[in-house]
Amino acid sequence: MKKCQTCGNQNADDMRFCLNCGTALPDAPVIVNFGGSQGGQSNPGTNPYGKSMETQFGNKPVFQPPPQNYSMVPQPSRGGGSKKIMIAVGGVVALFLLILVAGAAIVGYNMMKKKEVVVVSPTPTSSPTASPSASPSPSASKSVSPTPKPTSTLTSSVNAKTKFDKVWVDYNVTEDGERGMRIHVKFEVSGMEGVDSYLMVYFQKSDGTSLTTGSSVYGSMDGKVAAKKALKPGYDVTVYKDLEVFMPYSELNLTKGKYNLKMDIDLADDDEKLIQHLGYHEFEYEKF
Repeated sequence: MKKCQTCGNQNADDMRFCLNCGTALPDAPVIVNFGGSQGGQSNPGTNPYGKSMETQFGNKPVFQPPPQNYSMVPQPSRGGGSKKIMIAVGGVVALFLLILVAGAAIVGYNMMKKKEVVVVSPTPTSSPTASPSASPSPSASKSVSPTPKPTSTLTSSVNAKTKFDKVWVDYNVTEDGERGMRIHVKFEVSGMEGVDSYLMVYFQKSDGTSLTTGSSVYGSMDGKVAAKKALKPGYDVTVYKDLEVFMPYSELNLTKGKYNLKMDIDLADDDEKLIQHLGYHEFEYEKF
């Protein structure tokens, strides 16, 4: 190895100039021209190829440090974003399918419930409802308001005043093993404190013809089909928010077919004489 006298850099044995600072190394041969060109002898200041040493090596060689060996951190793949988008889309689709399956299960369950109500015989044509103000058919809304009878029909000696509010019905219910309808009535009565009386619900055809029966439990003293509830108001003004009375389908005494029926709701004394008419309620009934 050849050590540079200027910068101390170690150079290879065959090097003439220092690779670090360009200084000529000590044992580099020096060629002196004493008389110019002689014969075929070449110029000592040039190399065999006719180039001077300054042209060959330059004024001052510049040291070029060897390239460093290092590794670059690879850039993240651009395909990762697309993969994340596909995963997100797949999650949304899976959630939508789950909601769709749950909705279909609920609809199927409701359809099965409705079918159970329809196949029971006898069954009103309209489906039962839990809403107090709902009626079994669209035409029933016209009969919710009370329709008083003429005062000449009031045959009881009881001096009372009533205020009818509304009536609603639960269909296809069972009481004591009998399939039928539960009738709810809301009304107010005054001037009858301690008086024995009845809520009477008579059943008629749409033309006003009363259904008849020989039953004493679901019939009136004059042989009409009726559901009744014994009353004895405890106050001068007594409010019945939900007075219930039950009527089995079997007591309507109708043959197979469809019927437009009407309930006549009255307040009567203990002899079933009319005190005050409360209202009507129309509905459709079909017996199989």
